[in-house]
Amino acid sequence: MRVGHGVRVLEVVPGEPMGGYADRSHGVGGVLDPLEVHVVTFAAGGHRFALVVADLICVNADIAGSVRAALRELSIDSCWVAATHTHASPEAGCVPGGAPTPPDVGRRLLAAAVAAAGEAVAAEQDASLISTRTDVDGLAGRRTAGDAEPVAVPVDALVVTTAAGVAGVVTVTPVHPTVLPADNSDVSADLNGAIRRALAAPGRWVVAATGAAGDISTRHTRRGHGAAELDRLAALVAGGLRLEPAGEPGPDAVHPPLSQRLSLAPKSADEASAATRATAADAADARTRQVFEQGRRIARDLAAHRRGEPYDVDVQAVRLGGVTLVAIPGELFLELGEAIRAGAGPDVVVVGYANGYLGYLPSLATPPTYETLVSPVRPGSGEQVADAAAELARSAAHAEEST
Repeated sequence: MRVGHGVRVLEVVPGEPMGGYADRSHGVGGVLDPLEVHVVTFAAGGHRFALVVADLICVNADIAGSVRAALRELSIDSCWVAATHTHASPEAGCVPGGAPTPPDVGRRLLAAAVAAAGEAVAAEQDASLISTRTDVDGLAGRRTAGDAEPVAVPVDALVVTTAAGVAGVVTVTPVHPTVLPADNSDVSADLNGAIRRALAAPGRWVVAATGAAGDISTRHTRRGHGAAELDRLAALVAGGLRLEPAGEPGPDAVHPPLSQRLSLAPKSADEASAATRATAADAADARTRQVFEQGRRIARDLAAHRRGEPYDVDVQAVRLGGVTLVAIPGELFLELGEAIRAGAGPDVVVVGYANGYLGYLPSLATPPTYETLVSPVRPGSGEQVADAAAELARSAAHAEEST
């Protein structure tokens, strides 16, 4: 297998709208740390796959398609485009159900992705790939109302090794990168950028993606809202990850991604109406209650413009050596991300916010929370997506075994 990496800064425009927080009214003021677009290419067996990870609140299907088409000109056969979901980035059309990408944001993302992809292809070298996982205590917890208990957050890493040692790392952390608050006006990759810095070393590139983070954040574990707290939390991740290969790498092969289109039903009239009447009586703190009320306002808007036709989304899986990546076009709850892994094997890594943005995909049994209020789809949609993803991951692994 040959693996390459490239990176470009994602330019921002002072004053342009920022995404992520419903109660944010100001635009971009400055730069805390530059937003980046990373591309990692994997090539073997006549197929080249690229993973594009951008420091944006989301990527919608329109810009993902544009990037995919442009990268074909660089002999990249297939690619995924994922957002880190930082809430300190320009607005990118991140609304429930997805929206068109603002043209100027799309233009800048496309230019950065093409340049980074060209660099990645040129930098490809013989390498092996393994996946590792560690449970990180004290990093984050479930942000749902009434649940302030921290959890051991499972952080995955793809480790790229050459004859000279570890050449690169792709981390996938199922945590909302929302350490910086709503009143922050400086762009930043937030937690993902801090993880990149914490793992950086001479001769080693680092990419930080976000996993099934729908209900996981640092709301109850962070001790501040600035750069020092970002570094503290990132150090927990870096200190726990084991980058030295503990086993043999998988087969030297890259297979074309498998894809399944799902039609997810929108909320019914009764479900939409019930969402607007939900209360936050058991909310753990003032911020949780405030966010819950924001969710009710969004739910009222969704109910007023209720959609009749289903939402079509693409769930995908790709086999890279002995590792299977799964792409989810929205915000899956952690328990459903873990259900995919449980149903498809320990070598599965779930990447969220990839190839489109539907919104939250909570589990069927979730009580009313901000996430369920603003989700545009019916309860059980999360399980529908997770089941399809697990089946695709099993099929991808089986296809490799058959070759």
